[in-house]
Amino acid sequence: MKKSDIDFSYFIGQLVTEVNTEVDLPLGMGFDQGGLIVECPWRIRREKEIIIGASDCVHAPNKYSHKNVKQLLLEKKITDISFYEEFSLLVIEFDESIFLDLFHESNYFEGWQLNGYEGFDLISLPGGF
Repeated sequence: MKKSDIDFSYFIGQLVTEVNTEVDLPLGMGFDQGGLIVECPWRIRREKEIIIGASDCVHAPNKYSHKNVKQLLLEKKITDISFYEEFSLLVIEFDESIFLDLFHESNYFEGWQLNGYEGFDLISLPGGF
């Protein structure tokens, strides 16, 4: 897998300042100077262990929800972002070796949108990047 040459340095060091916990809305989060909207499969992991994923929230809503995501990521600092264009895979690394993986899966819908306040906008397009 080849890592994209896109410069994500703008986001490094920013904190997660909010996480959307509304049941009927897509996963979304705000950073110090930007944000992320997720409308595709995702998972949060530590190294190789999956802590929570989108399927957990859908199929076990009494046990898992975006509130769990908020508990895990709120006030965490972004330490790295990797993007693999050939798979439309975005990996955001946070403090404490926590990773958020986003997998675009649709030929028809956008998968995720990462934006910064200074005009940075990266959108996972239908059918791939």
